[in-house]
Amino acid sequence: MVARCSNALRFRRPHEGIVILVVVLLLGLTPPGATAQNLGTVTGTVTDADEGTPLIGATVMLRKIDDPSGVRETRTGVIGTYRFTRIRPGRYVLEISSLGYQRRRIPLTLEMGESRDIDVELRVDPFSFKTVAETPSRRPQRLLESPASVSVLEPQRIRRASATSSVEALRSVVGVDMAQTGVDRRELALRGFNSAFSTAPYVLTDHREAAAPALGLNLYSVMPNTALDLARIEAVRGPAGALYGTGVDGGVLHFVTKDPFQDPGTSLALSGGSRSYLNAQFRQAGVLGNTVGYKFTGQWGRADEWALDPNNRQDAAELSRYRVYEERSAVPAGRDASRIDRDDDGDPEFRLRREDLYRRYNVNGMLKYRFGNDTALSLRGGYASLTSPLQSPIGTLQASNFGYSYGQLRLEAGAFSAQVALNRDLPESEVYRLRTGTFVTDEGTQVDGQLQYAFGVDALDTEVLVGGEADGTFLQPAAVGPGPDEDEFATVGTYLQTTTSLAPSLSLTLAGRADYLSVREEVQVSPRAALVYTPTSQHALRVSYNRTVSVPSASPLLRIVPAAPTPPQATETQTFEAGYKGQFANRLRLNVDGYYETRDHVLVPAVGVPVQYRSAGNIEYWGLDVAAELNATSALTIFGNTSVVSDDSFRGNGGAGAIALNAPALKVKGGVDYRLPRFDASIGATAHYVDDFPVRFGPYTGTVDAYTLLDVRARATVPTVPGLSVNVTAKNVLGNNHREFVGAPALGRMIIARLTYTL
Repeated sequence: MVARCSNALRFRRPHEGIVILVVVLLLGLTPPGATAQNLGTVTGTVTDADEGTPLIGATVMLRKIDDPSGVRETRTGVIGTYRFTRIRPGRYVLEISSLGYQRRRIPLTLEMGESRDIDVELRVDPFSFKTVAETPSRRPQRLLESPASVSVLEPQRIRRASATSSVEALRSVVGVDMAQTGVDRRELALRGFNSAFSTAPYVLTDHREAAAPALGLNLYSVMPNTALDLARIEAVRGPAGALYGTGVDGGVLHFVTKDPFQDPGTSLALSGGSRSYLNAQFRQAGVLGNTVGYKFTGQWGRADEWALDPNNRQDAAELSRYRVYEERSAVPAGRDASRIDRDDDGDPEFRLRREDLYRRYNVNGMLKYRFGNDTALSLRGGYASLTSPLQSPIGTLQASNFGYSYGQLRLEAGAFSAQVALNRDLPESEVYRLRTGTFVTDEGTQVDGQLQYAFGVDALDTEVLVGGEADGTFLQPAAVGPGPDEDEFATVGTYLQTTTSLAPSLSLTLAGRADYLSVREEVQVSPRAALVYTPTSQHALRVSYNRTVSVPSASPLLRIVPAAPTPPQATETQTFEAGYKGQFANRLRLNVDGYYETRDHVLVPAVGVPVQYRSAGNIEYWGLDVAAELNATSALTIFGNTSVVSDDSFRGNGGAGAIALNAPALKVKGGVDYRLPRFDASIGATAHYVDDFPVRFGPYTGTVDAYTLLDVRARATVPTVPGLSVNVTAKNVLGNNHREFVGAPALGRMIIARLTYTL
């Protein structure tokens, strides 16, 4: 045996023995801690961003960028701390997640032997009932305690799919009716009833009314709501006139952009896809001296518009409404026209047509000065331009270089806020009616001022909110006939809301608003009452009553078109609603809302007259919204919702004709999202079913056929380039040619890829 060992130790080459001997000596002489000194350590504490309390049991993963399979994982302890030791030098991503909070990813580079202490604040996940929503009560309030039905979308959900518009993220939200009428144009309603006389819904951007003043339309394309800069979208279903005023009978959408103090940094996004679609966005935000925050955002986009087919019956009906000229020379400058032979006599005529190219761009800026922890003054402003067809209560419009600008000065000092805002459609804008070829307006300006204060009355265990608002709209019509040279109207309103704790788990909200409308020289009152019962921190029941009035004579388009007289009646909407929110086993979230609604003096378009309306009497209907979301695993989320309305059309009184909901009585949405944490990637799919429904909206009369859409999406980071991610979305991946609104072109498959780089 000794001989065998001796033979084993005999080296075939002399230098082999020398090498091994040197290694043995070095290992023997090396101090035990020397190797460990070359390895690093990462430690820190995970806390709630709002309350500062430690989060226990949060998952913390450390993943090497160039090796997705190299993942180390731990959980925070009883004081919210975590610790990774013996980490080799290199580039890593620290990923922190906790149930009910938004996931955070932090890139880091670790040098040899370096120790890093990284404390992390997690913000509440809007899908959690800890979420705070501001829009339902015009003040911050936990989602579970809200007196209205509301959904909140956070940045991760807004940007999970590539789309031509950030408002597309709302398509899968319960109770949302969305009709795409062009590459970028969306008609949106909450719980149906797309009315020609309201902006349906009332849209805000950072507390400022965002509709175009001269058109009275929600043009999402010109709003400063880029996907890179959105912090959240709040959607309030049901009437909200008790706080937001006359005409707000179709819910509220609030786009809230990021604060430079909370979200500094630089982001760039480039997108491209079907129909020669191109889009570029940027965001730059920072802080100077801990007191001044600044932000600049912008985007540019273009695409080939979906076209109307003259050989299609529905498209031919829309084209027949467009102005025809006998001679090419008679077509006004700047108008597109198609050569046709309307009477088959061999002599050509020239019919106005939609422009083939969709274009838009906008630039926006913000300065914010902090006087202290709870007092700040912010100044916002921006400019946007749009070329696109628009559907409106007076027919299809063509916007060519439509210019829109805005400014806002807002003071927030604890429970007090004040602001003045200006929206303006610029004089050089070109918006003309395809039916007549004439310009709609030269200029529109809206000025708005607000004051609001909240305080508590301890003796009554009551929170009080009081505010006032005044706005004026000034229109300068184009020379289209015997109309007034200019028009103006104003609204002055005041509102009061009280929330009283009747018991530890029961609260009563009472609200009311009075508005003076110059167009009617009268005061309209909109009340609200709601009871909210929260037996536990995971469940809530709600019952409410709302009354809101809409006034058609305040519609800007109908005021500046001479051939569009409107009846004097105001439409009164009363809504009775009951709702439930609940969470089970920290995995399943359920939302159920049922409502009964009556509308008096509903207006419908007069048959054969494109821009005249008449009263069709009173209607009543009920609806049900149900939504569920299941976190099946830490990586798999399944969601679905359905909305049902008792009917989609109603018989009008006095032979006025049918009243249409202008939205489906049944829609179903559902999908899945699956995360691949080892590769920092995700995949998902969403299916939409929309039942057929009739339309009577201005001059648009007909039926939208039922359709089913399947959208798929995938997202992944680029391991070799920290901060770079790629997202690919196939909308209507099965290529189902369908039409989402009367007068709009048929839509097909749209594939968009997006690269996003964040510094």
